[in-house]
Amino acid sequence: MIDGKTFVDELVAAIRSEDADCYASLYAEDAVMIGPLLGEPLNGKEAIRAGEAVLFDAFGAVEADVSSIVSAGRTIAVEVVMRAVNDGPLDLGSGEPLPATGRRIEVPTAWFLQLNEEGKIVSERDYFDTALILRQLGVG
Repeated sequence: MIDGKTFVDELVAAIRSEDADCYASLYAEDAVMIGPLLGEPLNGKEAIRAGEAVLFDAFGAVEADVSSIVSAGRTIAVEVVMRAVNDGPLDLGSGEPLPATGRRIEVPTAWFLQLNEEGKIVSERDYFDTALILRQLGVG
């Protein structure tokens, strides 16, 4: 049986490390990630690693404060507040990356994770308010 709190603690530690390889180590090779900033789902561990590397390049001083975890079997739901400083360019899909603003963001977020028998993420769906991020960055 997978302990949801222990797994989320590992995930949060990987995020706080700002190390895309460490983060990707928690995902299965065929994992899928869906989120509001992605446009298209990220398919596969390498795509997830690359996507996270882009975010770690755009945001530093990353904090993830978990407020609740609900787990049943290999399914975990997490409420978390993400905080970070935009200290690198951010590609918002418009073709021209947004230069670093130096602004801090604080975004309530929900993660829904499905793990395989080995305890690796096979599916992740993230939900958060993208308009809030843009306003905090001064572009929305």
